[in-house]
Amino acid sequence: NEMQIPTPFDLLKGTAYEQYTFSATKLTGGMVNHVWRVSDKDGRTVIVKYANSRMSAFPNNEFSTERMEFEVRGLVLLNGKRQLATAITHIPELCKLNDFGQDLTDTPGVHIPQLVYYNSSVPFMVLEDVGNLKAYDAWYAPNQPHPPMDDLLLVSRRTGEWLARLHEFGFKNYAKMEKYFVNWPVQALMDNVYYMGLYKRIAEHPEFANDSDEFIKRIMDFHREVKQPENAKGKTLVFGDLWTTSILFNPGSRTVNLIDLECFDIDHIYSDIGHLAAHLLPAYYVCNPDYNPSTDPCPEPVIAFLNAYKETLKGECPEAYKVLVSSDAVRQSTIFFGIELAFDVSIGSWCRCGKGRDVKDEPAMSCACVKDLFHIAKEYIKNTPESIFNILNSPE
Repeated sequence: NEMQIPTPFDLLKGTAYEQYTFSATKLTGGMVNHVWRVSDKDGRTVIVKYANSRMSAFPNNEFSTERMEFEVRGLVLLNGKRQLATAITHIPELCKLNDFGQDLTDTPGVHIPQLVYYNSSVPFMVLEDVGNLKAYDAWYAPNQPHPPMDDLLLVSRRTGEWLARLHEFGFKNYAKMEKYFVNWPVQALMDNVYYMGLYKRIAEHPEFANDSDEFIKRIMDFHREVKQPENAKGKTLVFGDLWTTSILFNPGSRTVNLIDLECFDIDHIYSDIGHLAAHLLPAYYVCNPDYNPSTDPCPEPVIAFLNAYKETLKGECPEAYKVLVSSDAVRQSTIFFGIELAFDVSIGSWCRCGKGRDVKDEPAMSCACVKDLFHIAKEYIKNTPESIFNILNSPE
C-alpha cells in the first residue's frame, strides 16, 4: 500500500543513526517528501527524508521516487568543498560529483545541508540538521512582526549571488553535468500536474479572464517552446524549485540555508529566476497592505535579488552572463513569472484578505487579491515591456 508511510525509526534501523530514537517531529514544510527531525538521547538531531511515489501534501499526484536520486546528486555536488560522508563513499557516482563540486565558487553566508546517509532502495536519506528555523514565507508573514528590511535584502542578495555561481558552474560544465541532472520525474510532474492543472483552473474559472482561451494558448505556446530540442542552447544547472519555503534564514549566524533539492535539473535560468521572483513579490504583497503591484515600484527584495544575480554573474563570468541573461532569457523569465504567479493565485495562495482560502481545495476567485495579482500575471504572460527582468540586461 503506497499510503502506508514508514516511521523514521523504522527507516533508521540497521544504520549508523539507529540510536536517534529519542524523539521524532514531523516537519510541516515538506510538500513533496515526508520529513522528520529525529534526536538521540544526547539531543543530537538529524533530518530524515522519505520519498513516496505520491506527493506528501497532494497524495493524488504521482511523483516518481527517482526524484530523490537527483536531490542526492545535487546535495553532493553543492557540498564539494566538504568531505563526503563515510556512509556514501562506496557510491562511485557520488564520489565523482563530490570531486566536480570542488570547482564551485562558494558564496559566504549561504549553506546547503550535507547528505550523511542514503538508501536508494527504500528510498530515504539522512541530512545534517540546519536548525529549527522558519522558512522565508513564515519568517516574513502577515500578522506578525516583520523582519528588518536589511535582513530581507541580505537574504535576497546572498541568494542571488549563490544562484549566479550555480548557473555559471552549470554553464561551464554542461557537458559533464547533463548525464547526471536531466530530471525527468520533475519534468513529467510539470507537464502532467503543473501546466495541466493551470489550464484546468483557468478554463473552469472564467472570472480569471474573459479571454481565457487566448490566455491558455499563450501558456501552452510557452510550454511547447521551452521543451523544443532546438531551444536547448543556454541551459545550465538549476535549483528548479527555489521559492520562499526553500529558504531558511538564521538571524543569529546571518546564514541563508537552502533546502529541498528534489527539482535540481538542467534547464533555462527562467525556472530559477522567474520562479523565485514570483514568490518574493507576492510575499511582499501579503505583508504590505498598502502595496499595489500594478502601480507601485517593484519591491526592494526582488530588485536586490535580481541585481545581485546580475552583478555576480557579469563580474565573475562575462561569457556565461552574455548567454544566460540574453534578451530571450529575460522574455522567458517574464512569461514564467506570470505563469507561476497565475498558478499560485489559482489555487488560493497569496491572498491577504483570507477569502481566497475559504473553501478547501476550491478557493474563491472573487476577492480583490486575486484580481490584483492575476492582473499582473496576465501582463507578464503577455511579455510586458515593463518587466522587472529587464534589469538583468540593462546597462549599469
